[in-house]
Amino acid sequence: MKISIEHSGCIYKIDSSKGVNISLPVQFNSDRNPIFYDTTKPINEFYKSDNTEYDIKKGAGCSVPKITMNVHCCGTHTETAAHVYKDSHYINEIDNLNFIPSQLITLTPKNNSTEQYHVKIDQGDKLITRDIIRDAIDIHSKCLHGIIIRTEPNEEDKKYRNYNKTKHPFFTNDAINYIKGLGVRHLVVDTPSIDRFDDGGYLYNHKIFFTDNEHKKNKNTITELAYIPNSCIDGEYLLSIGVPNFKLDAAPSRPIIHKIR
Repeated sequence: MKISIEHSGCIYKIDSSKGVNISLPVQFNSDRNPIFYDTTKPINEFYKSDNTEYDIKKGAGCSVPKITMNVHCCGTHTETAAHVYKDSHYINEIDNLNFIPSQLITLTPKNNSTEQYHVKIDQGDKLITRDIIRDAIDIHSKCLHGIIIRTEPNEEDKKYRNYNKTKHPFFTNDAINYIKGLGVRHLVVDTPSIDRFDDGGYLYNHKIFFTDNEHKKNKNTITELAYIPNSCIDGEYLLSIGVPNFKLDAAPSRPIIHKIR
């Protein structure tokens, strides 16, 4: 269905039947999920009461699953300033997460850079720099409320990669300051973190993005461990970030993108 969406005084036209889900499915009791720090897998058990296990496959009248998972470490999730700051907004307090005018860009991380990062950069680190982003993005576009970043190579094993063994690309401080300076409020990446795997616990890129120019905590969001199919071409999209009503710093999410006509 072709529809028109108004956002910040602009009208955008999309085909609502052609949205692309760029989240990873959480596969319970399975190793087919990405791993980042926490090596435990998402677990689905069933509620038990009076010698009955509530699983229809075992003869119960209904299924009542009980799940255990690490929100940040095993699949697509969206986080807020509460991830790194006390007394910040929970994910269920962030409004207007539907039809966000955004740009999808594809980047090839660098192996070295003179740009700033808050801890020592090692040989072999893969960097997403300000210069790479500046070369890829259209700064004159009206679709800068969000940025969706696909890193190359865009391999299928991102869906279940063990990032404890494979270094993920991360952003320089200059890159995050540049993105924030463009007015971007919502950042979507296909990596497990915008910071280095081990940055001493600073998570300084997160702290940059989750504060405004007066160092006050904002309502920005970061979505990590997305997967953007190669069939999605770079350009302008409307981004919708589906999250449950959790009073947490982050929640599993299901971002969907619609190409703007």
